[in-house]
Amino acid sequence: MIDYFLRQLIYPTHNPLYQLNTRHFCPERLRRDAQLIIGAGVSLAALWWLIEAVAVGSPESNLYITVLVALFFGSLAVMLAANVFYVLVAVSAVQQEAERGTWDLLRLSRLPPREITAAKYAVVQLRVWRVVALEVALRAAVVTLVVLPAVRTGVSLALTLTVTAIFLASLYLLEVWWRMRAVIGISLLLALIFPRPTSAAIMASLSMIGLHVLQAGYLAVCYGLLLLMLLGEFTLGFLCGMPFCALLAAGGTFFFYERVAEMALRRLSQTI
Repeated sequence: MIDYFLRQLIYPTHNPLYQLNTRHFCPERLRRDAQLIIGAGVSLAALWWLIEAVAVGSPESNLYITVLVALFFGSLAVMLAANVFYVLVAVSAVQQEAERGTWDLLRLSRLPPREITAAKYAVVQLRVWRVVALEVALRAAVVTLVVLPAVRTGVSLALTLTVTAIFLASLYLLEVWWRMRAVIGISLLLALIFPRPTSAAIMASLSMIGLHVLQAGYLAVCYGLLLLMLLGEFTLGFLCGMPFCALLAAGGTFFFYERVAEMALRRLSQTI
């Protein structure tokens, strides 16, 4: 999975701007760093579960639940901080070019606007790569602490619950990547529209809040749809409604963020 995401950022191309800005990035090092960060998150979570299971005899102790809840809310705090970091890195990527006067040179060059956009978009994502890995590591730790107790007790989940859990876990982990791409795309566009860095950062932050509000509203609609299914016909709602709504939540979130990123990049190419 790490290789798949990395191949979207580092790839062979004749784009000179991309080659110039990515020459300092080593794919092997980026891959290793991501593996170490995410692996550390999962390993520490598994180690904590093992300590609780051996020392207390049951990993469902109050301390275990407290740590799990703290990690969950900690991941939310890191998400907000990471969003701000994505905004600042994206805005600075454009503003620095403007301050040095090289942005106008790029516009006057024969390089197509789409190539300029693609290069800047990839470079900013490479710069925030390790922060993305940290976000994923925290969320992977939460998933690990939720899954391991069920594995230890030998709970045999119904197929419906298993499929639902897979969709929800995928949404929880992959949302980091989808959101990052959308936030960076919007931030690059606003950095080009607003010449002052402060104004661009503020507008990008407000847009980021708007994205979260829309995402929360959509997930609330999915949850409401599930409740309607359960109230109408519980058995049918349980067997079909839960995995369907989980798939709807994951697929809709992916489509939403991808469309936002695509529209922002298209507008950015037109503005250059």
